[in-house]
Amino acid sequence: MRKNARIQTVHRAISDVSLEVDKLADQVTTIEKSISSGNKVAEVQITTLIELLMRQAVKLDSLPTEGDNSSQKNLQAKRVQKCVETLDVLKISNARLKSVVVTTKWETFDAPTTTEWEFFD
Repeated sequence: MRKNARIQTVHRAISDVSLEVDKLADQVTTIEKSISSGNKVAEVQITTLIELLMRQAVKLDSLPTEGDNSSQKNLQAKRVQKCVETLDVLKISNARLKSVVVTTKWETFDAPTTTEWEFFD
């Protein structure tokens, strides 16, 4: 009886982590699309997302698992690892992107000639 309760508690914890990883994976996809379209993303945003994913990995590591829960835990751990690796690659490619700077090149003109001796025939 106690063993079943413990297994269910661990299963619920893995499910909670899974839901959180789903949300974070969606954010990873959004950042990936943004960078691939040429938009620069704040490095803080990528770093924060990596930290949130690592917290989920720590939660998974702290769960004692047996049987089916063990395979679910390993599956979620692999998902977290894949997302973190993707973010690491995105962080590097984001650093290579040059931020868009709009500058206007003003054309300058010399003052028109006003004295006779400057005219050439």
